[in-house]
Amino acid sequence: MKSYILLLTGILLLLIFRSGNAQDLKLLHNASEVNLQNHIFYLASDSLQGRGINTPELKTAAEYLRKNLREMELISPENGFFQPFILTSYQFNEQNSFLRVFNKKGKRKHNIINFIALNQKSNVVDIEGELIFAGFGPESLLPEERMPGSKDLKGKIVLYSVGTAQSLKDGNSHRWNSSLERKKMDKFLEAGAKALILVTSVQDTANSVFRQIERVAGRQNFSLDNENKKESPEIFIITPEMANLLTGKRMAWNKLLNSHSSGKSLRSYTVKNNRVHIRSVLTETKVKTANVIGIIEGSDSLLRNECVLFMAHYDHLGIGKNNELFNGADDNASGVATLLEVANMFSLLEQKPRRSILFIFPSAEEIGLFGSDYYTRNPVFPLEKTVTCINLDMVGRVYEERDSIWDHSPKQVKDFNGIYTLMNDFNTSVKTITEKACSHLELVPDFSLPQKFFYTSDHYHFHKNQVPVLNLSTGYSADYHKSTDTASRISIKKMKRIANLCFLVGMELGNQ
Repeated sequence: MKSYILLLTGILLLLIFRSGNAQDLKLLHNASEVNLQNHIFYLASDSLQGRGINTPELKTAAEYLRKNLREMELISPENGFFQPFILTSYQFNEQNSFLRVFNKKGKRKHNIINFIALNQKSNVVDIEGELIFAGFGPESLLPEERMPGSKDLKGKIVLYSVGTAQSLKDGNSHRWNSSLERKKMDKFLEAGAKALILVTSVQDTANSVFRQIERVAGRQNFSLDNENKKESPEIFIITPEMANLLTGKRMAWNKLLNSHSSGKSLRSYTVKNNRVHIRSVLTETKVKTANVIGIIEGSDSLLRNECVLFMAHYDHLGIGKNNELFNGADDNASGVATLLEVANMFSLLEQKPRRSILFIFPSAEEIGLFGSDYYTRNPVFPLEKTVTCINLDMVGRVYEERDSIWDHSPKQVKDFNGIYTLMNDFNTSVKTITEKACSHLELVPDFSLPQKFFYTSDHYHFHKNQVPVLNLSTGYSADYHKSTDTASRISIKKMKRIANLCFLVGMELGNQ
């Protein structure tokens, strides 16, 4: 009987303790509109030149963050609030790259400059070999086609066309089918091909698909740890005009495809007297940057080893090719300014939350989520001790009529009361706490975003590591990734509400 009474007493005490922690939310400090405005008008100012990667202005923004965290007396994990890391940058070197055609005597016949190396991983690709024409692709995918057997393709360079014979006859071969082309590539490579040369559609007379791929492939690409050194298939894309040079005569490529599509000649064959030498070079440079990190240590001697993590990337697009200035006020000066004020609100507390509160401002989000990737590989708190990752990315806009350009998007910018609340299901209490805090602030949470949005911002690397995630956003406005994304269009009052929401959710999770 005595043990039963002790057990009952313990249960009652536990319920009392839990009810004490489930009391009404209290906004112990209200976010300051003055602070929010000062932060965003500085971070999105012309003087910071859009905070592009590898620029002095991005370093200036990082120093601004460090200065504010130091003045709030947050704890620095190391390196004076900085978590430095190095990116490797790669860009196609057109001057030292070529695609050359030789006759059987080794004399150069043609020099093709206009080609694209698709997803090149190594700094230099240098290959040469016999050229085989293979129509529209592998027989297993395209029943109307024939292709050589594996022995015939082994060690060869395969030349073939986008689309199918039927799509050429129907007049729609210019429509790019990524799934089909990927499968064709895989089949050729499985058969032992040394390299592939894919020719865009003869019906795409403006070469629009080639130009689109060229723009993407010609961009500066980045890697955290020399991922480009890994082996990858050698795949190149050329236009029909360049294919004519490979097959020997003017309009020869068109005749070959028309012959295939009409069924007159379905045999793949070696292009007579022609050998190909392809050299594709990437220029490599090192880029130094840093995440900015500050900590508010928890008040509980045990729970302070766990953290609630707040995050907002501070980089943006910088200066465009046409000297357009991308200030990035909403994306993501709004998130950074909001988190600076949230950090200030927590720093003013006499009694800090039981768990530590960690603030991370990642770099290099716009070029591939690299700052958050680096942090999850080198965390200040173990990821298993990270209670929740709360990521703010674009939290400063209120719907205007001009934003109707996103009418068909699931993430069109919200009205003054709306907020997108994307979360995974690794901790179901996050949703309950968020709903409760939104209700307290008269905000309307929207949990309806599709799964693809887990991959579009820095919270992705936490999500993939099974850390509970809450992404807050007001949505896409008409100024998304445009030079018109300026501080004058930001709603400071909306940012204030989101700062208060972060504080309430952070307090609940910090004391849970």
